[in-house]
Amino acid sequence: MDMAKYRELFVSETGEYLRSMGESIIALENDPGNREQIDALFRHAHSIKGMAASMEYHSIAELAHRMEDLMDRVRHGVFPFSPAIADLLLEGADTLESMLADVAQDQVPTQHAAGLLDRLSGYQPPEPAQSAPASAEAPEETIPLAEPPEAKQEQAGEHQEHFRTVRIRTELLDRLINHTGELLTTKERLKNVAGELASPRLTNAIEDLAKELRELHIAVQNIRLLPFSSICDRFPRVVRDLAKKSGKDVMLEIEGKEIQLDRAILEGLADPLIHILRNAVDHGIESPEKRGAAGKDHSGRVVLAARREKDQIVVTVEDDGNGMDPAQLIATAVAKGMLRQERAKAMTPGEALMLTCLPGFSTAREVTEVSGRGVGMDAVLTAIKTIGGTLSITSEPGRGTAITLKLPLTIAIIHVMLISCGELTFGVPLNKISRILELERSALVTRGKKKVFFLEDEEIPLLSLNRVLGIPSRLPARGVVPTVVTEVRGRRAGLAIDRFIGQQEVYIKDLGRPLNRMKGLAGGAMIGDGQIILLLDVANLL
Repeated sequence: MDMAKYRELFVSETGEYLRSMGESIIALENDPGNREQIDALFRHAHSIKGMAASMEYHSIAELAHRMEDLMDRVRHGVFPFSPAIADLLLEGADTLESMLADVAQDQVPTQHAAGLLDRLSGYQPPEPAQSAPASAEAPEETIPLAEPPEAKQEQAGEHQEHFRTVRIRTELLDRLINHTGELLTTKERLKNVAGELASPRLTNAIEDLAKELRELHIAVQNIRLLPFSSICDRFPRVVRDLAKKSGKDVMLEIEGKEIQLDRAILEGLADPLIHILRNAVDHGIESPEKRGAAGKDHSGRVVLAARREKDQIVVTVEDDGNGMDPAQLIATAVAKGMLRQERAKAMTPGEALMLTCLPGFSTAREVTEVSGRGVGMDAVLTAIKTIGGTLSITSEPGRGTAITLKLPLTIAIIHVMLISCGELTFGVPLNKISRILELERSALVTRGKKKVFFLEDEEIPLLSLNRVLGIPSRLPARGVVPTVVTEVRGRRAGLAIDRFIGQQEVYIKDLGRPLNRMKGLAGGAMIGDGQIILLLDVANLL
């Protein structure tokens, strides 16, 4: 039988089992007696063995079988789960993942870990350092753990779940969101036509169409949603391996795994979160000795949390480590020639913390595999901006650091504020606007060559979008100044424009060359009157 057509399904399902296997191994390190995780780990290895055997990938089946046997001995109380077993099983999972990559490339899977099969099948726990005296009480008899009667039911339910899951190719989802976006654009054009014709019947029909399109948009958006947990499987392993390598004890807690995000957002979020978690372990969490001297628990704590706030997702990584000192960050930036002294004096603590996102900035005294090269947070900030998000940092010396990412629900169809600048119309994503103001000119204060205004007792610089873009202004010399308030590197800034036009839902498309190389542009869209607008990335523009 030709099994090639089933290869894609095998790779996908085996990958899911491997991710679950990694989660179970990490969970058992923290709670070795957790029967549920022990049974789950055994079932994952058993399922991979069965699927690989049916596909005639004998080397994968053999390795999974040896891992299954080792877990079977743990299940029956031959010996308890231990860090040594965790290391061995993680090595096996890594090898299986490498072999699965061979299968995905239509190559014969080969085992890359020398002697792994023998180490799995021949594993014996280390002997105690000293045997008990003859007069000591006899050790209690080890009683095999009974397998819960619901184990088979859970396994059956696991297979049923796969039958209920429908797998859709990502290109089909992209085409579906593309067509939905084009329909929304057409709807806006019809609204303009209806306004010109003054036809109540046409207007009513378009209103009905708008309702159906809104439902279609929600349905398509929901199809593209994936749980936050779909990218969380690798994070405990990353934290575990780095903590072990650096001689630290770090516990990772993940909250909000059920929160749903757009697939494209999740894909762009995974690598930045790995950077942030590695920084939390390497830079944030102190050694057990330093933590003890500071009166802290020897075990450090990192919390990764996701939550929904209105029309955006907020993801926070918080540690209870040594925190960051804004004054030290400023001194480092000045010493490296990255910051002028006069600018340093005017910096707020929030701005100082954002210095860590400058390319080449690092406070590490020596270069390691993880830190000291001055790369990392600048790449994180760039990646988060690419998917339409923002990044902010709060920290307290001796108490810890929190990095907060605010992300849109989707990056394809969004709500924007249409603004006028000269003869051009631009769109600013609503989630990037903190306030919309019409400032009286009497409220503006001159600071040297700059204009500022006060909002909630904060002095906020005011910049002209026309000057930034080099476009003549149509704003009259008298009257109010329409202003968009946004946030740039932890500090609010005002952007003066010519006119507010209104809000609209638009379908964003990528810009082709050479526009995609221009700083401050995040895409383009067509609005109801057929006009092409450019979407501004205000923070990057300023």
